[in-house]
Amino acid sequence: MISSAIAQLASGLLTSYSRRRRRRVADVVASPVASRPAGAHDSSVLPAAHVHIVQLFDAPRSLADAVSHFLIEGRAHGDHLLVIARASHWQLIRAYLERRRVNADDPAERLTVIDARKIRTRLVRRGLLDPARMQDTLDGLIAELSSGPSRLRVYGEIVELFAEEGNFEQACMLEDYWNYLQQQHAFTLLCGYSAAHFADPRNAHHLRAVCGRHTLVKSQSADSLGSWLIAH
Repeated sequence: MISSAIAQLASGLLTSYSRRRRRRVADVVASPVASRPAGAHDSSVLPAAHVHIVQLFDAPRSLADAVSHFLIEGRAHGDHLLVIARASHWQLIRAYLERRRVNADDPAERLTVIDARKIRTRLVRRGLLDPARMQDTLDGLIAELSSGPSRLRVYGEIVELFAEEGNFEQACMLEDYWNYLQQQHAFTLLCGYSAAHFADPRNAHHLRAVCGRHTLVKSQSADSLGSWLIAH
């Protein structure tokens, strides 16, 4: 069972979290990690709980298909599941889960769903990511869900909201913070982006920067644009 604080957050009543061990994170988000070539890391040599995946999608339905498989795989291992997605994407993901006989409304399912747009408002101040807000919100959330014996598996697309606005710098800053959180807590993370954001050749360096912040870069045959962009 998830705590009442997490339940409130998931239902849109965004609450603040107090941490027993407060840490300054301004340096983490102010100094991005060095970018790595796409696909440079072999996830097979990394602990499963610390894999940070990025995948480009051509359309919402291919996203929902891939994310539902990602969640079902974690469910089979007894993982806690956290979905941070825009409402329209969650409805598609949910439909794909139901096709695969997973009832997202069943209290027995260890699944927490949070609206990406709503939680983003908790992370920013004057349009920019705020280190203290990220710590209070994301660190508290991940700490609680990953605190038990079960592993945690997360799908997140807050970064996609920044990319949609052309604000790749903020997207990369949040990716850096996710990497920081993976040093503090054990969880697997899948980040989803629309391939269309990187179709313009002028955004190629932004794609390299995003991919360089992940341990695994994935594509699927259904996403021809995403696969082409990653290959080139």
